[in-house]
Amino acid sequence: MARLLTLILIAACAATVSAQDTENLNGSVPGDRRLTYLYEIDFGASAQSWTLNVSLNTNASTGLAVNLIDVDALASSSSPTPTAIDSAVVTVPGTAAATLNGSYAGVHCFAVEIETAQGTTASDYSGSLTVNAGAITFKLQDQFVKSATGLKLAVGKFAFWSNAVPQNSTLAQSLELDFGPASHTEFFRLEGIGTNIVKIEFIDTTGGSATVLATFTNPSSGNVAAVPMTHSGKATLRINVQAEALTAGSASWAVTAPCSVNISLVGDPGSGGDNDKCSTGESSGGLLLLLGALAGITLAMRLGRRTANYQ
Repeated sequence: MARLLTLILIAACAATVSAQDTENLNGSVPGDRRLTYLYEIDFGASAQSWTLNVSLNTNASTGLAVNLIDVDALASSSSPTPTAIDSAVVTVPGTAAATLNGSYAGVHCFAVEIETAQGTTASDYSGSLTVNAGAITFKLQDQFVKSATGLKLAVGKFAFWSNAVPQNSTLAQSLELDFGPASHTEFFRLEGIGTNIVKIEFIDTTGGSATVLATFTNPSSGNVAAVPMTHSGKATLRINVQAEALTAGSASWAVTAPCSVNISLVGDPGSGGDNDKCSTGESSGGLLLLLGALAGITLAMRLGRRTANYQ
């Protein structure tokens, strides 16, 4: 009898993990902001196929733009048009819905980004995030001002930088990557684009070392790479942006971390969701919109709405 009860409990737990789960999403997004939600989904001990859908309705004339992101899959992708992102835009009152599919075991994280589709006024939104197999847990919410420049961090998984670069100069920024107590290897997605930029260089400077992970030379059309890093504890990633000798430039870069690694400012004891040092003073993090002159290509839209292809 005891064994039978144990088997019943195991079966019940397995059924709980594989059952459909839903999280409600309701609120309002101002015209010059993006909201980012981070969720974890437990798919159970055995791999199973899943479908994840976010569906949001708005009554606002400014419409709604929604991005659904598989964070682990995006971090390991070097594609300029990654399948780890699905986007939906409605420019009038209506419903924006995005869907991702895959097969996972264990816990993986997903992000939902929400912003207005057009105009300057806020958009209301109401709807849900639904998975057909797994248990959803809400982890963190961030917001940011899209028109701001400088370094931005979102939900401990995304880092973005965009700025003007004076002629014959190099601007540098460092990020802290927390791998946790055990050493493991993870992939990071690196993206860069610029005008009048000699190179954008990503360097692992942990412990005073200088290991170049990727160099994007004259990245006027945008470059993407997925690179492995193996560490335990805190690692440091430095990004250098070098302008041409005789002409000022502008550039943007992006770093996406996997679920098991958190991004923060160097020396910041927080989880990487504190934006008060560099922009709004109101939110705990966020993604940065690319400079308007570069907005026609994929990286521009990745920093914006993630909807275009490379030209």
